[in-house]
Amino acid sequence: MDILFKNDDFVFSYRVGGILIRNGKILLQRPKNDDYSIIGGHVAAMETSIETLKREFEEELHTKIEVDNLLAIG
Repeated sequence: MDILFKNDDFVFSYRVGGILIRNGKILLQRPKNDDYSIIGGHVAAMETSIETLKREFEEELHTKIEVDNLLAIG
């Protein structure tokens, strides 16, 4: 179950995204009819941000990654 709270005035959606840099280039994804974005997704209950990021990269790219550090929180 994703960490997501809604009421009449507000939506809280806990998501993470990863910036993959290789050979000086940043990997982005672009779903059909949408803008470019970094790879990531919703954090599930009892899952850490790092676990989520690793899971999302494996789902999207079918590869395992290592997470270096936290860049930003918003």
